[in-house]
Amino acid sequence: MDSIDHTFNSGPFATAVWNFFAATAGLQPGQLTLKARLRQWWTTKTRNAGHQLLLQATPVFICWNLWQNRCASKYGGKVTNISRVKYAIYKDTYKMLENTFPQINWPARWTTLLQTSERCKHTIKVYMVAWKRPPEHWIKLNTDGSAVINTGKIGAGGILRNREGKMVMAYSVFLGEGSNNQAETKAAQLGLSWALELGYKNIQMELDSQLVVQWITKKTAPQWTVANQVEEIQQLISQTQYFSCSHIFREANSVADSLAKHSNNTTTPQVYFNTNQLPKETQAYYQMDLQNMPTFRRKKTKKIFEPP
Repeated sequence: MDSIDHTFNSGPFATAVWNFFAATAGLQPGQLTLKARLRQWWTTKTRNAGHQLLLQATPVFICWNLWQNRCASKYGGKVTNISRVKYAIYKDTYKMLENTFPQINWPARWTTLLQTSERCKHTIKVYMVAWKRPPEHWIKLNTDGSAVINTGKIGAGGILRNREGKMVMAYSVFLGEGSNNQAETKAAQLGLSWALELGYKNIQMELDSQLVVQWITKKTAPQWTVANQVEEIQQLISQTQYFSCSHIFREANSVADSLAKHSNNTTTPQVYFNTNQLPKETQAYYQMDLQNMPTFRRKKTKKIFEPP
């Protein structure tokens, strides 16, 4: 029977090939549908960029070489050879990894190739970041959104600080259910509204969502789910005299981040005008910012290396 499913998945030859590579990769072998096989490879937790690339590309190479084997057998008169197909799949994977990560000495056997990909580590870049006070005659607004994946609950947090770095007001608001982008944009909208109500016209806003910054600065069009919120933000911006919006690293936005997370423990909006009213964790981050204390940002680079 020469069907698509038989050639790529359910036939004895295809099953043997899939099971060999699945077993060595630590995946569950067996008689699965092709869709289930691909999902298994593509959703397995990976350890680094090299391991991720191997798990994503190998099933594609398996399908390609199964198809080549079928055509060579049917039209080229070649005898089906499972060892040849396994080697071709390994060779394709090897060449891909060698071209993508030439700094790694990739081994010449599939099992050791896989083990090497699992052992590789990302280079970690560490550098200091810190919150900075606004310029003279400006107020700084830091906002953040919180989204709990398990429950779908979202919240908003933000803080207004003056030239001396001292708090003017802060807020923590539970928003119900929604997406992280909805939480981020609502947090920005609430903060701008309160800043304007308090009479501030020169507003410097910082968010740790690069995407939302691009929406607010009109560099990209917003998603339809937040289009109305972004439009409300633009209307508020038109009421300012001077306005700027920029990205800040999450590690330097800890005060707003803690206020956003605190909203998940509340049911009514919390507005603070005194630092003693702030949640304990937020108070600690606020004091660090007030004293110009930096924090460390650790980021994985795309480059990987094989540990000794």
